[in-house]
Amino acid sequence: MSDGHDPIREAVAALRARGHTVEPWIGGLPYWLVDGVTLTDGDLFALAVRVGLMDSTSDKLQ
Repeated sequence: MSDGHDPIREAVAALRARGHTVEPWIGGLPYWLVDGVTLTDGDLFALAVRVGLMDSTSDKLQ
């Protein structure tokens, strides 16, 4: 989006605020390490939706 909105970065921030350990995968690959589990961007976003931190229809934090 042109306004700088990045739902993945928002999901990362929301998960971290909830107490999860979220780190980018080493080596620049498009993966995340969340509480010791490797996730893609889509999986990370889906996790944030599942735990109620994001709305899947609007890409906005709740």
